Amino acid sequence: MRSVKRAAALVIAGAGLLLLAASSTAVLGDMKDISNTSHDLAAPGGSPCVSCHLPRASEGQLLWAGEPNAGGQFSGLKPLCFSCHDGTVTAIGSYVFDASRPEHESNPGLREQDCDRCHDPHETKNDNFVKVAGAANFCQACHSRAGPTDHPINVSAPATGIKPADVHWDPDSGDFSGTRLWNVQGNAPGDIMKCLTCHSPHGGQPDTEMNTIAFDRSHESFLPMCQNCHKEFASQ
Repeated sequence: MRSVKRAAALVIAGAGLLLLAASSTAVLGDMKDISNTSHDLAAPGGSPCVSCHLPRASEGQLLWAGEPNAGGQFSGLKPLCFSCHDGTVTAIGSYVFDASRPEHESNPGLREQDCDRCHDPHETKNDNFVKVAGAANFCQACHSRAGPTDHPINVSAPATGIKPADVHWDPDSGDFSGTRLWNVQGNAPGDIMKCLTCHSPHGGQPDTEMNTIAFDRSHESFLPMCQNCHKEFASQ
């Protein structure tokens, strides 16, 4: 009788472990599901994981399926990203590899300080695989002072009587000048000023703090960035 009870207990315990493993896998799958995203490069019916990763031990080193571009200035950056995003193909966002364009500071090859400072290739809840929510204000995840003590954000430009002269900043089409206005959510065009109205972590203007309008030393009193909205200063 004891052996039967013991066997039953083992079966129940095993079933519990299987359920726990299944639930853990489901949670992980929910968090890391890249199916039908731009990072899903698998053939129909195939696993999207193997496009970037080789099979490995659960606690082993991450193994990339590709190698970073070894011939360019970006070869030291995170292999996961630069095995594909190596600047050698013409695509949306290729200006990221233009050395004349200010980029957000990074420490190449250091975990959480490289591309993965802002991006997670598995993150599908936010635009552009950004790790944190906030849309056009996601800068505030690290720059907590931005907004309240600096230039106001989350303010409607038309409501304050401001109509920017140039709102067409769109580097994907080759236009690197302008101040973008956003909707309230910060994920589409609108009339609200956000962090990314004036700054861009990629494709900024040379000799600026990732500004979207070029610096002009002949206007040091009021920068062209300011004058694009505050036209009352343009003649000074």
